[in-house]
Order: sequence, then structure tokens, then C-alpha cells
Amino acid sequence: MKLLKLFIALNLSVNLVLFTPFSANAAPKVVEQVAAVVNNNVILESDVSDMLKTIKASADPKSLPNDKILRKQIIDRLVVEKLILQRAAKAKITISDDEVTAAIDRIAAENGMTIDQLRSRLSTMGMSYSTYRDRIHTDMLIEQARLHEVRPRIKVSNREVEHLTKTIANQPTNNIDVKISHILITIPEKASKQQVDSATNKAMDIINRAKKGENFAKLAASYSNDDLALKGGSMGWKKLNELPTIFEERLIRAPKGSIIGPIRSGVGIHILKVDDNRSETPQKITLQEVNARHILIKTNVLVTDQVAKQKLINIRKAITSGATTFAAAAKANSEDTGSKDSGGNLGWNRPEVYDEGFRTALSQLKKGEISQPIKSSYGWHIIQLIDTRQTDGTNLVKKDQAYRMIFNRKFAEEAQVWIQELKGDAYIKITGDGKNE
Repeated sequence: MKLLKLFIALNLSVNLVLFTPFSANAAPKVVEQVAAVVNNNVILESDVSDMLKTIKASADPKSLPNDKILRKQIIDRLVVEKLILQRAAKAKITISDDEVTAAIDRIAAENGMTIDQLRSRLSTMGMSYSTYRDRIHTDMLIEQARLHEVRPRIKVSNREVEHLTKTIANQPTNNIDVKISHILITIPEKASKQQVDSATNKAMDIINRAKKGENFAKLAASYSNDDLALKGGSMGWKKLNELPTIFEERLIRAPKGSIIGPIRSGVGIHILKVDDNRSETPQKITLQEVNARHILIKTNVLVTDQVAKQKLINIRKAITSGATTFAAAAKANSEDTGSKDSGGNLGWNRPEVYDEGFRTALSQLKKGEISQPIKSSYGWHIIQLIDTRQTDGTNLVKKDQAYRMIFNRKFAEEAQVWIQELKGDAYIKITGDGKNE
């Protein structure tokens, strides 16, 4: 359930460490203990405890390690979150209250609930609505920071898209999907042979235990070093072609239940479990295209919305009364320099290429009909729908699909590298129960 995925990540906002006044004969009483220091911020033991309670309340107990291991994984998770939030603050990335509200509305709708029902569900889980809003705000901020920092590193060439499009077209089935779980054992940059050997031996031990039937989700929650650890390593359903190439090559013919690894990458050693797989027979994809023309009047200091709208009302009346033609009116009045000389004709296009306001008005027109004046981000328009047609969009859709797969693959790989860089550049001190032995 999508809602529960967010519950698992719950932690409270950071507070300061407080001490009560003390006399010469009294030791200081610590109200809040620090679990970790991350640069100039702290993670409190209460943050760790709150997340521990939430995870144990919502997860299958069979998939969880003991509390000591789980606390270590939680601290690792909170450290990464803190580093990303620090980067977000440096980049001045913000999330508005309206954006949080819209996100919560979507979550409630996706779970078939009203906001009041969501509040009730949160209450039964011992969580306040304000705390939930704070968590959603944090999640959105982390995601925006990740996109802001990692997306500029991703380059997808036309050659890569063309190559993958052809590969998909030649596959006997439509791009096999796999549902997989993942364990990452990280290896430091410029690791010694001893560190590499230690990580490899650890990975082999995990693989052997998984092949003997140990719960993979529990192994992931115990040992994995990526942000999926507390979800049992589950990556969900993925297209083969959007996974890292080193994964794809090993998963193509892997049956359900397979344990795959060790797989070495630039960030460490990976172990995969095939939870399920599926495929579809290729289907021909048809797309709708529209042939339309328009007349555009832009607004400025002198031409207000009201003036532009009234001018188009007058032009429309002249066209519908037969006093002029749409083409002649466009040549005489339209401020779209790209189409006015051709009578306002925009040619055949997919509706998706147009501004939302323009597209909505166009979708409501019958063939030959002229719209009332409508506003878009470019100005005011009247639009005439000339014709519609269905075209074979299989190749175009596959190109779009190929681009998304390549981007997702590269983003996942680069995001791991980015996290490693954040950790490498930071001052991180783990204290208390989460400290490595």
C-alpha cells in the first residue's frame, strides 16, 4: 500500500540536546541523547526510536532483523537523509504548503480515502496529522534535492535512444518486466585489497544464506547499505532495459526465485533476488493527431485580457458571419509569426504538444468548429479544429520509452555515486547503540 511505504520512513524533526541545571553534588541529567552527528546537525535517539517503532508496527516481523541491527540501519538511513537535506538547504530548495497539501490529496486518493479517512487512519497508527505532513514535506524536499543534484549529471544521446529502440523492437516479447529485491555492500573509493576482499566475503556469505532459504528481506534489512534496506531491499517492478547494464545481463533469463551475485560496480557489490517476472506480446500503438489553426492576440501594458478577448470575439463573429475567412483573419490579426502567413495553420500534431489551456479547448471542438476566445500561457486564442486522424505511433512511443529507461538507469547509478560522495565529504560520527563495533 503506497501510504504504508511513507509510514516506514517516519522520523521526527531534530531537537537540541537539553540539560537540566545541576549543583556540585548532582550529575547532569540528559533529556535528549545524540545518536549521530552529521556535519553541523544531530540525529537524536528519539528520532531513531520513533522510526524503529513505526517500522516494527507496519512491517512483517519475519522480515526484520534484531533491534540492534535495525537501529544501525535506521541511523544509516537518517544520516543519508540529513546529508541530502543539508544539500537542499544549501541549494535553497523549498517545498510550499500547497505542494504538500496536493501531495497528501493524491496519496489519499490513490488509497481510496478522503482526507478525513486518512486522518483517522493516522490516528489509529498513533501518528498525528501534523507529523505526517512534516514527513511528506521532508520526503518531497529530499526528492527535489536528489533531482536537482543528480539530473544535471545525466546525458542521454540520440544514438543511445535509437539503439535501445531497435533492441526493444527486436525482442520477442515486449520488454520483460522483473520484480526484484536488492542488497548493496558498499566499498569505499580507493579501497584496499583487504576492504574489497572483506566486502566480497560478506556478500558471498549473504548469497549462500539466501540460497539456503533465509528471508531475503531480513538479510537486506540487516546488511544492505542502500536506501532500500528498510524496505527489505524491494525495488518493485522494473523494465529490464531500465536497470543498470550489469543487472540486465544477469536477469534476462533468470527464473523467479533466483539469487544473483556477487555483481561488482563502482559503488560496491550487489546481490539480486528475482521475486517475479512477466512479459507482454508487442502491440501496435495508435496515436491521435489533430490538424488545427488559430489566431493569437498577446497581452501587454496596453492590451489587457479584456481587450484581447473582445478583439477575438469580434474576429470570430466576422468569420462565422461570412464577412471574412479564418485564413484571412489570421493573416491580418494573428500575432503568432510562425503560423499567421499560412492562415494560422498549425499542421498535424499530437495534442500533448500544446499548452494545457489550448489543448483543453481543442479537445472540446468538433470538426470545423471555432472555439470561443480562450487563454493560454502565450495569450488569447480562437481555435478551429480542421480534422483528426489516427496514426501508427509505435516507434514514437518506443523512443519515448527508451529515453525514460536509459535516463532511469543512469539516474539510479549516478544517485548511488552521489550519496557516496556526500558521505565521503561529510563529518559523520555515530554514537551509542548505532556505533560500529
